Amino acid sequence: PGAPGPRPRRHRIPRESLDVRRPARLAAALGAALTAAPAWADHPVPGMRSAGWDPLTTALVFGGLALLAGAVVVIVVAVLTRRPDSSE
Repeated sequence: PGAPGPRPRRHRIPRESLDVRRPARLAAALGAALTAAPAWADHPVPGMRSAGWDPLTTALVFGGLALLAGAVVVIVVAVLTRRPDSSE
């Protein structure tokens, strides 16, 4: 058994295609500035403000959401890093 052959080169994206031009950055900054607005649900009037969640309910809901997000990340990484089947 001889030495393994050279590895095939991976395709690389040219560096100049990754550069973001100034107008695109300005458009992104302008879009972010226009979408940032005060929250409509946060009313300063005491009678119009709704009561918040119980701390235990908040912890359970957001803990469950964090667990779900972690599971989705694990599944996506597993699918993207899967090796092709070698059924020759």
